Amino acid sequence: MLKISHLQKHYRGFSLDCSMEVQPGMITGLIGRNGSGKSTTFKALLGLIHPDGGEIEVFGKKAEELKPEDKQKLGVVFAGSGFSMYLTAAGVANIMKSIYPDFDREKFLQQCRRFNLPTDKKIKEFSTGMKAKFKVLAALSHKAELLILDVK
Repeated sequence: MLKISHLQKHYRGFSLDCSMEVQPGMITGLIGRNGSGKSTTFKALLGLIHPDGGEIEVFGKKAEELKPEDKQKLGVVFAGSGFSMYLTAAGVANIMKSIYPDFDREKFLQQCRRFNLPTDKKIKEFSTGMKAKFKVLAALSHKAELLILDVK
């Protein structure tokens, strides 16, 4: 499902060399101090930064060869990013439905209510915990095969 072989990224004062493998059905966590390369690894995996060396395979393909339909199998949550704070959960559901063919709008809104997330309230009015729950629900809502959760 995911194989990282000697992923390398170098910045001034920082060097990353990471190898790992995640098989289907596995839950794997990257644990380390701030600045140890966890987010850098995820960003390289998602093609948000260019690695300096190594190989990344996702679903048996090199990361740089992933097609849009492959990327739709990924559910991603980054701690410092998310949806526009001026949208409501219902508004996000409409956007997600237009992006992900497998997105189940009604199930997503049902899950929001289950976890006490109002569907008519702007996300900017959510507490920190509510925002975190919301982002995870969104990542799970389109039948992702691989979840990348980079949260605090």
